Amino acid sequence: MTMSLSIRNALRVSILFTQLISMPKAHGAVDPGINVRDSYAPEISVSGYINITDQIPIDNPYKVIYGTDNREESRDYPDALFREKAKSVAGMVSKRNLVKDFFEPSLMTFFKKTAAREFGLCEDERFSQQLTLPVCSGFLVDQQHIVTAGHCFREKEDCQRFSWVFDYIKGTTKIETKNVYGCKEIVARELKSTYFSVKDYMVIKLDRPVLDRKPLEFRKKGRPNYGEDLVIIGHPLGLPQKIAGGAEVKLGNIKGAVKPISNMIKKRDYFMANLDAFVGNSGSPVFNERTGLVEGILIEGAEDLYDDLDNLCARSVRKRDSSHVTDEKIFRINRIPWLLPASK
Repeated sequence: MTMSLSIRNALRVSILFTQLISMPKAHGAVDPGINVRDSYAPEISVSGYINITDQIPIDNPYKVIYGTDNREESRDYPDALFREKAKSVAGMVSKRNLVKDFFEPSLMTFFKKTAAREFGLCEDERFSQQLTLPVCSGFLVDQQHIVTAGHCFREKEDCQRFSWVFDYIKGTTKIETKNVYGCKEIVARELKSTYFSVKDYMVIKLDRPVLDRKPLEFRKKGRPNYGEDLVIIGHPLGLPQKIAGGAEVKLGNIKGAVKPISNMIKKRDYFMANLDAFVGNSGSPVFNERTGLVEGILIEGAEDLYDDLDNLCARSVRKRDSSHVTDEKIFRINRIPWLLPASK
């Protein structure tokens, strides 16, 4: 979902050079909205079993900041309820990036790469010097199952390629082996977008039960009302775990007026919100701040970074906070058949 810093910088220089030679003078603003990333994920249709077909482009897996950046370190979040819930949210990490510590077998180490290096973030961007590790987020729904976004895996073999890590928080340089879990199997997964529906979820069975933290409670029926306050927990940009409040259920955006009937039908599966989220937040639980219940899974959003061509680095996209300016899409958790009592 991202490209290396060297490639990004080469592209920025190439774009800047092209624009400079086409300009009559060496002065003038450069469009900051250039984004050179693409992302593809497999289309998957599931009725209890996995059926992987051709790859299709995800509409937009990136996220963005609305108004004030509300991201906070999970251990510093003022509400104790959500600090406790954060313990049940994990990050998806490539097994290649985790190595047992030679001197302390109970610990695992990882390659230290800052967000500035991984994403080319400008030095003055928030959290640019923190270490990145997870590529997606997920959360416990019972002692041995995690829910995340369907597009976090490209193919079923990814089950063996990724681990799920708890307690990756600010200051972490080594990870306790007991907090690293493998994927035993994908028990339910669906990823598709048609005229009538949107599906993007995955349920994973871990290689052993998680006994030292509580599964998250989630809404069984209905949907959140417009204006309800929301909280998200996850790993934006692969950073140590963050909690972001200050969001609410929104009507959507002007793009929804292009296909009003289709969007009205598809909204049976999801709702929109102005969450401050980024790539890496995919699969994050989105909570109702009042009830503490998980309302859904973050699956899609606006582009999260733009290229600052003056400084040859990337900056967070910021949008004004209003009823009709939001691209963050949350898949309703009670639209996952596997989680409903009748399917057990």
